[in-house]
Amino acid sequence: MDQVIIAVLVVTSALIGAAAGLRFKVFTLVPIAILIALASAAVLHRNDFGAVSGIATIIACLVVNQAAYIIVQIFTPAADLLSNEVSDSDPSSGREQGVRSDNGDYRNQKPSPTGAFKGSFYARKR
Repeated sequence: MDQVIIAVLVVTSALIGAAAGLRFKVFTLVPIAILIALASAAVLHRNDFGAVSGIATIIACLVVNQAAYIIVQIFTPAADLLSNEVSDSDPSSGREQGVRSDNGDYRNQKPSPTGAFKGSFYARKR
């Protein structure tokens, strides 16, 4: 029965780590680790585990949790979006967007340098 409890705790920790890897950033591992440690300690204490075996099980749960998080982060398809390729520093030809003119219609034109400061301190000083 003891091995079943340990296996359930470790597998649950792995599933929580994998789910966190799909959804959350690395900073969520700290509160998740605290919750896993507290929940595991409560389950192990309730089932009369000793201190050494309880601490070893909690450490195993935390290691498996973080390993699952890292594995999911490495093998997630979204990781392919972050490319190590260096850009050629040439802007694309169609990068200009339509800008509304003073008449309200859209034209393919660049905004005036002072247009960005309308209503600001610098524009009123003129």
